[in-house]
Amino acid sequence: MDDDDRALREQLRSADPARRIAPLPETWLDHRMEQIMSETPTTPAVPARHTRRWWVPRVGIAAALAIGAAIAVPLTLGGAPTTEQLAQPSGGGISSGSCLPVTPEGLRAQEQAFAARVIAVEGGVVTLEVTERFAGEVADRVEVPQVDAVTSDFSSVPFELGASYLVSAGDGTIRGCGLSGPDSAELRALYDAAFGG
Repeated sequence: MDDDDRALREQLRSADPARRIAPLPETWLDHRMEQIMSETPTTPAVPARHTRRWWVPRVGIAAALAIGAAIAVPLTLGGAPTTEQLAQPSGGGISSGSCLPVTPEGLRAQEQAFAARVIAVEGGVVTLEVTERFAGEVADRVEVPQVDAVTSDFSSVPFELGASYLVSAGDGTIRGCGLSGPDSAELRALYDAAFGG
């Protein structure tokens, strides 16, 4: 052995974390094997090939099913729901005398019109799930700021969790002044007249 090999071996020995542990006696392995062989098993021994076989195919099948469901469910449901944001009208309702009577013509003039149900009200944001589309392209879900029903004028629409609404919008803003509101028989009749329902 040349000097380079000795130096390398010495370097490896110094890096060995077990270098300071005393070696086991030569008879230790024989003694330990005798202990293991004389111990009475508490459970029946199962051959290793059986324990390996039963779970490997099942894990593979479960993984394949999970991947298939992750692909198939969104495709079946049309993918993840799309979401868009709309703003509430900024004042200018009854207090300024700018509300006109609601007519089918006035509704037809809006860029978007849809029916929706409130599925969440969190942190001042209302999430509407669109149930019908009358006019324009509307996402599957629409998020709007919540307004206080007591302090808002007629130009804004306060939303309640679980309730259904008819909504018209343009330029990214919900139309108030009666053009949007709870899905009542009166407002539904105007939407039907405007959009041929």
